Amino acid sequence: MEHTPVTQEYLIDLYRSLIIKRDDLKNNAEQNEKKYYKMFRDLYKEYYGLMIECIFLKKRIAYCQRCNNLQIKIYKEEINSYIDVVKEDYMHQLENLKNHKKRIKKSLSADGMKQAKKIFKRIVKRIDKEHPLWEHSIESYRYNDLKELMNIEALVDYETHSTRHNIDIIYLMIRINSIKEEIDFYNNQPSYSPQEKEESLKKEILKYRSYRNDLNKKYHSFTKIMHAC
Repeated sequence: MEHTPVTQEYLIDLYRSLIIKRDDLKNNAEQNEKKYYKMFRDLYKEYYGLMIECIFLKKRIAYCQRCNNLQIKIYKEEINSYIDVVKEDYMHQLENLKNHKKRIKKSLSADGMKQAKKIFKRIVKRIDKEHPLWEHSIESYRYNDLKELMNIEALVDYETHSTRHNIDIIYLMIRINSIKEEIDFYNNQPSYSPQEKEESLKKEILKYRSYRNDLNKKYHSFTKIMHAC
């Protein structure tokens, strides 16, 4: 049985279609998360509040353990000052969160920067500020997200029926596999009804309450040997 050869055109079409599918799944997941957050705002607040509380308790315990291991006296004032600094840094990081995800400027090589710049220029020459991908392109370039710029350009190619003939087949196959992995990630996420989501959040809250109690007990054991100043 003869196999149809894999052509560049076939791979480009597959690549574009997978990007669209990935973005649809991603958008659906984000919309569902926003919907559930509105429905169960108080539960989410308690859930995230417990998470943060446990993080700082673990920091306190780690500080005390280091002092204990080094046979250094633990001073209440010093540990409180340390936690204040940790909190300030942590809250600063929270300001960078968007849709529960942190966007970090990626580190690119000189060649990577040049490639990102070329792709970005090609994109903005072919779309205007009213295009839905305009802001996404600006943001991806700002954060040196070369991979996402490549994805955006493929979408622009798709919309404008443009095919650049200098795309390497090996590169396309690598990108296709990468997009497929992202699709698998979203497909494998559990699907919840509102009632199931509520129950899931309540279970997580109970777990964190129990975890917080365990951490409090552990930290309390250090407070017995803690010096006032």
